[in-house]
Amino acid sequence: MPRTRDPAAPAASIEVPSAERDGTHSVQAVERAVRLLDVLARHDAGISELARATGLHKATVHRLIKTLLQLGLVELGPDGARYRLGLRLLELGGRVLARLDVREVARPYLADLRDRTRLTVHMAVLDGTDVVYVEKLDSPANLRMASFVGTRSPAYCTALGKAILAVLPEREREAILQRTRLLPRTPQTITTVEALRQELAATRARGFAIDNVENEEGIRCVGAPVYGHGGRVVASVSVSGPIFSVTLDRVDELGRAVVETAHAVSHALGYAGGSRVVGGVGEGAAR
Repeated sequence: MPRTRDPAAPAASIEVPSAERDGTHSVQAVERAVRLLDVLARHDAGISELARATGLHKATVHRLIKTLLQLGLVELGPDGARYRLGLRLLELGGRVLARLDVREVARPYLADLRDRTRLTVHMAVLDGTDVVYVEKLDSPANLRMASFVGTRSPAYCTALGKAILAVLPEREREAILQRTRLLPRTPQTITTVEALRQELAATRARGFAIDNVENEEGIRCVGAPVYGHGGRVVASVSVSGPIFSVTLDRVDELGRAVVETAHAVSHALGYAGGSRVVGGVGEGAAR
């Protein structure tokens, strides 16, 4: 097919050069797609205008636009000839803003939790099968931890992750568990799906999650979920410290403090639901 073919022609008829079909060119394709989105962020544009603005060939623009359309990242305008940014971008941007809002809203509550417990406080969000730390407040007792904002950790072996997984809808939770490799990070790590399911059920029953030296040697953590105004879990909060500071005898007390903080943050985000902490955690119950 001539490279000068009318861009209005059906996308299926556009021949994609073999080099561009090669997986080694995927990064280049992403870069080109982002250039198109940058143009559309300024104004609606047709294929020819996008090609001129980006320096890409019309056939390349047409192929990329077709993919962006399928993903909902762009849409065809009412005139049927010019493209504009799609609502999917609004959804993605809204999620980013929600995370930022959670962090800003939570900060004073997290500071209070740190001061009351004298432990390191983290806040995290779920990303795939991991949690990503979006806030960290160091212990005032000089109990420093190696984590930092932006750190990723597996959800299955952290209090932050288990707090979120425990309250996800069952189908969503199971999909994540099936994608998760339960590797032993310490001798205490839960490494079977059935055992993890039982632990998450126990987490729901008691109202908070426990990382009993499962992610990092010598470190114990207690975490609880944070809900947004729509009632969906949006983050989690935890306190962490060395096992000589976060003793098993102290887990119940810390669980209540973390739940109280998570509940306060949830209400500040507009969540109208209740909060509960059920039962205690003894030497044999903690995981």
